[in-house]
Amino acid sequence: MNEGSEPVPLVDHAGLEVLSPEICLGLVASAVIGRVGFVDSGDPVILPVRIGVWGKHLVFTTARGSKLDAAIMERPVAVEVDDWDAATETGWSVLVKGVAQVVDDGREIDSLDRLSVHAWTRPDIPKAWVRVVPEEITGRRILPPPTLGGTQLSSPHWARHPRQ
Repeated sequence: MNEGSEPVPLVDHAGLEVLSPEICLGLVASAVIGRVGFVDSGDPVILPVRIGVWGKHLVFTTARGSKLDAAIMERPVAVEVDDWDAATETGWSVLVKGVAQVVDDGREIDSLDRLSVHAWTRPDIPKAWVRVVPEEITGRRILPPPTLGGTQLSSPHWARHPRQ
């Protein structure tokens, strides 16, 4: 690498930039909405939640006694968070696999209540905080199309998704 040049991103077989867990958590921290996936009575379920990052954990709230609360406590979950910019045709996706836990320590709840993570619906209903303890954090970023002298070059990835 030449001095002053940008590091070359690691790219997967599909041409997507592979993101480190640290970059993934930073991107998730910039997001508001994520999706929590889990298995309930043998069926896959994916629900939207307002998401936050607390240390190295993902956190969200749910109404006490809700289906989500009952279904995922101490069970494996997956959380997906993403962003897409249609103007630049760039975006990212992060997948966090881990275990969901109810936060019941009063000091931890006080700390979480200071985050700007609010209930998905009915903020007036008492809530429970859920933390996802990550076991695996992966992410990909869609890189902008390559250019040469200011002209966008065609590539298999971009050719399959032409601009409208």
